Amino acid sequence: MVGVIRSRDILAHPISTIRCFGWLVFFRAVAPWQNRPFLSQLREAGFFGTPPPNLPRILERCIDLELRAKRLYKALAKALDDQGLVGLFFAGLVKQEQHHADLLKIVRAAAMRSGWKANLFNPWQDCLPSLEHQMDAAEAAVHHINSVDAALRLVIQIESSEINPIFEAALAATDAAFVKRLKPFQEAMEAHMSYLVERLPELSPRLLANVRELRTRFAKVRK
Repeated sequence: MVGVIRSRDILAHPISTIRCFGWLVFFRAVAPWQNRPFLSQLREAGFFGTPPPNLPRILERCIDLELRAKRLYKALAKALDDQGLVGLFFAGLVKQEQHHADLLKIVRAAAMRSGWKANLFNPWQDCLPSLEHQMDAAEAAVHHINSVDAALRLVIQIESSEINPIFEAALAATDAAFVKRLKPFQEAMEAHMSYLVERLPELSPRLLANVRELRTRFAKVRK
């Protein structure tokens, strides 16, 4: 199985998968001939219908933020594709942001089955309008980027915002063992932030102080 959730992840936690999504999804997910993303299998099984009233639209806004970051990094990758490692760096960010969006879509499906702890996410809800405005400004700024340093500073600005804490809050508010236990959910932020703090100084040593602040802000960075 391809995608952000792999067959090995499902096989590592079969009971959590079955309790959350049922036997049919489990068998399809681990079948060796299934070369389709887990998201596609959930969609076919009807897990992306109208959410119940107790599941707020807030998750859709979180997913949209990740996809907006992906599109922004994709635009920077295209603009800097002649800059060697810089273009590859942004291509990596594009892939990671798509993974984050896919994970949140699975969180949404899991929450529909297993519940949503609104009290754990509500403290972050007020941050969303401000974060969306920040993303508006970043999308406007990307068209005026004229140097590698300016592009990387925009990355630090985005990644220092509340977008990553809100992603983790959405995972924490999902009352599903499937989300709590599978590695792709638990390791996504560590891998993302480690990628940033390792690659940014390589691409621009002048940003070392900014990267140190980014490292201090997020605990889930590989030492």
